Amino acid sequence: MTVREKIQALRREMDRYKVDAVIVPTSDPHLSEYPPMCWQARNWLTGFTGSAGTLVVTKEEAGLWTDGRYFLQAESELSGSHIKLYRMGVKGVPTISVFLAAKIPAGRAAVDGMVCPARTAFVIENALKKVDAELVDLDLILRIWKEGRPALPNSTIVTLADSFSGQSAKDKIKLIRKHLKELGTQAQLYSLLEDTAWGTNLRGSDIDYNPFFLSYFLVTEEDVILYVEKDRLSKEARDSLEENNIEVRPYGALQKNLQQDFGGCKFLVSLPNICWTCVRLLIQNPTVTVVYGSDVIMNLKGVKNETELSNLRTAHLWDGVALTKFAVWLSNRMKSGIPTGEYDVCEKLKALRAALPENRGESFATIAAFGKNAAMMHYEPTKEKYSMIEPHGFLLIDSGGQFLTGTTDVTRTFSMGPLTEEERESYTFVLKAHISLAMAHFPEGTTGGALDALSREQVWKVGQDYRCGTGHGVGYYGGVHEGPQNFCPGSPIPLKVGMTITDEPGIYKDEKFGIRIENMLEVVFWKNTEYGDFYGFRPLTLFPIDTTPLCLEVMTREEKEYLNQYHKTVYEKLSPLLEKEEREWLQRACRPVSEGGNL
Repeated sequence: MTVREKIQALRREMDRYKVDAVIVPTSDPHLSEYPPMCWQARNWLTGFTGSAGTLVVTKEEAGLWTDGRYFLQAESELSGSHIKLYRMGVKGVPTISVFLAAKIPAGRAAVDGMVCPARTAFVIENALKKVDAELVDLDLILRIWKEGRPALPNSTIVTLADSFSGQSAKDKIKLIRKHLKELGTQAQLYSLLEDTAWGTNLRGSDIDYNPFFLSYFLVTEEDVILYVEKDRLSKEARDSLEENNIEVRPYGALQKNLQQDFGGCKFLVSLPNICWTCVRLLIQNPTVTVVYGSDVIMNLKGVKNETELSNLRTAHLWDGVALTKFAVWLSNRMKSGIPTGEYDVCEKLKALRAALPENRGESFATIAAFGKNAAMMHYEPTKEKYSMIEPHGFLLIDSGGQFLTGTTDVTRTFSMGPLTEEERESYTFVLKAHISLAMAHFPEGTTGGALDALSREQVWKVGQDYRCGTGHGVGYYGGVHEGPQNFCPGSPIPLKVGMTITDEPGIYKDEKFGIRIENMLEVVFWKNTEYGDFYGFRPLTLFPIDTTPLCLEVMTREEKEYLNQYHKTVYEKLSPLLEKEEREWLQRACRPVSEGGNL
């Protein structure tokens, strides 16, 4: 079916079930960033392939809401579909709840509650109540997407050794129970797959780029239950679960359990991290008390232990080796005039990382974007559709790897030849923004929202901004985007020693270029004064930042010193692991800017 035919089929089901609007999130029952194909209903309905967006269909119109990372991509992919693009965060654009309240007064909106975050559902539900409308839990996609719908993933589940996790599952469960008790609660259901992976020290491959498996994890005062099919567990995984006193129940048994069991339990519920259906079932269970609060596992795993931090430094060391080998390969191809496309870059980086110790694939699909393609923040070339790299302008590469020793994420913008003054100035201010945050020192309790402005202020100086946060938390052999920490305006999460987070400001000019420079940072203790403890950052990423585009006259002495010291560290750590040609390239790339930069 075409996009129009699918929308028409959905509207026929809307008429049958007396529904005036349908909401289709980009999600699965675990609110994953990369839902398995069987739950990618929004993609299937619209043809929009971005990783974030919500489709709303009424009887008269259809609209897609997405954020600034995807404006250009969505505009292109929705062309000809009659689906209107709603640019989230832009002045005058209504939110979904405001849109629905205006369009269906006294009507009914439907959403599959198993794939809708409870917080989102409650916001929409409250908005609809004000106009005598209602939100109902109903999966209409199930009734129209039948042929060709992929099956549930079914990968084998394996253990992550304590030498990588740094802590046994049994000790983690004790810690979870301790925090639940401190919060005056007795149980919490974990829907996020990253939570389950951390709490059980198990991994799978059900989700693209993430070492996770479809499951739920429930911790109470007396019981620990993993909802997953037993035949998926390797022998080591079964032994580990038994050793850590974790009961296994079928994946599909959860809803009935939530309706009938856990009598007398006071459940802690994190509304952003659990689906609407599960919350409704807990509320309807007369023997359960629901208390709203935070996700205990998310808060715990956001702070890496010493084993994880040590392993992460190793992962980034090898990642830097792969990136250096790649840079030499790319340089040689460009010098020799060998035609090279964006997709070639993706395949080469994938192969180089795959050859590294403990590598388990990529942490996301590589973004290799030449020229104007980089203005689309999440542009992704494919084997069928890509641009060739030319000897001018910028090539932006955002990539990362999954290792048993950790998860990496790094972006560099490479000068491929002559640049315009606008490109050079923009690049310089992006680097200034990156360094401004990386050099920061701040008192205990400072939030990511407060620090976001330190970076953004540098691009504000030239009248620019970027439609995304400055950085995000990263999991440990987990999701490349994991909270609770981030650098986003208004973020209330304080940074703690041991957290890992990216620093990736950018400037994006439609139809011209995109620039982003990203390192992963580790939050470290700096010093204690009469005002308490102060923290700072240590770069985890080890790979040079291109200095050829820089307008050095607008950089401060302190910024230059930071850059030179960073490059000195990069060379010292990577050079012993490289071949002669690679070492020579790295030496040139790490030359102090006072000597003219990377020539």
